[in-house]
Amino acid sequence: MMNSVHRLNSSSSDVNFKLSCDSVLSKLVPSEKSLINSILAYDNSEQAEIILPDGRTFVWYFSIGSMTNPISLYLRNLIPLMSYPATCLNHKVIFRSAAGMADIEVCSGAEFDGIVHLYTEEQMINLDEIEVFYHRIKVNCINYQGQFHTVYAYQMDANDQPILFPHERYLDIIIKGFEYYNVRPEYINRLRDEQPVIPRKKPENFKSFTDIPLDVYYSIKDLEKHDGTDPSLPLWISVNGKILEYAGLPPIDHPDYKFQQRFYAYFTQKLGGREICALMAKTLYEPLYKLPLNDEDICNEHRAQIEDNYYNTLASSQHKMYWKPIGRLRPPVNSS
Repeated sequence: MMNSVHRLNSSSSDVNFKLSCDSVLSKLVPSEKSLINSILAYDNSEQAEIILPDGRTFVWYFSIGSMTNPISLYLRNLIPLMSYPATCLNHKVIFRSAAGMADIEVCSGAEFDGIVHLYTEEQMINLDEIEVFYHRIKVNCINYQGQFHTVYAYQMDANDQPILFPHERYLDIIIKGFEYYNVRPEYINRLRDEQPVIPRKKPENFKSFTDIPLDVYYSIKDLEKHDGTDPSLPLWISVNGKILEYAGLPPIDHPDYKFQQRFYAYFTQKLGGREICALMAKTLYEPLYKLPLNDEDICNEHRAQIEDNYYNTLASSQHKMYWKPIGRLRPPVNSS
């Protein structure tokens, strides 16, 4: 019997996406219309940049993946001066690699929709650093009023990666962005109804770290000391209140050394000595849950979902010998 193809159920995240938008986007101050008009006065539809007489540069960018979503942009401190839906011409969007990330490919006569953002040059440089596995290309697009423009889009560096289904979470991020920026409903419906996805894992199937020593607790101050900056102390992280210790880098001639060195550098810079659930709720944005505003503003199911994600990573063959649970994070004592 053939497995049925799974499609996105985007309605399940509608309520929490709205709550996330209400929490953060409502506080943003939109750019003044007079400022935008003064920039657009120097716009040339055949150029992807706008260069003002004083040298300031602004860039038109056509987003196709998570950068279509206003929450994803907010979390990366990317606030466009203006945005509008448009259609990219003579290209098609595909999903590549095991992660199912969006990519763009030349295809004569094909077209697909996305969101055009106008950024400062500084923000575009920041975006270049974020899109480290992509490079910029110029494409032509047409807005819903029939006006053409040359814009930048990102194309994946490794175009030999296999074409695979996107994850349901990822396509939901894109669909939510399309709805927010008023992409034409017929395109949204086609993407939702025709694009197969890898389904979200159900909460009852989440995995968690076990074999944690009984009655062993550490304070937040203990955790913070083990952030990787003191070579005499092992690196710790806390995932959903469960503290994991890193065994240390293998010998330099070990086949795992280079991979573990990069992984260790990332953990010490971003996650070492921290309880990571609230941080990862923002890094791995999941519209199914409301965006947390602080460490306490995150539901138990969301914490369990993040723990499952890290369990699948740290319990993999590349990492399982390097990480072990050593105890739990002691809950803070209420002052009341």
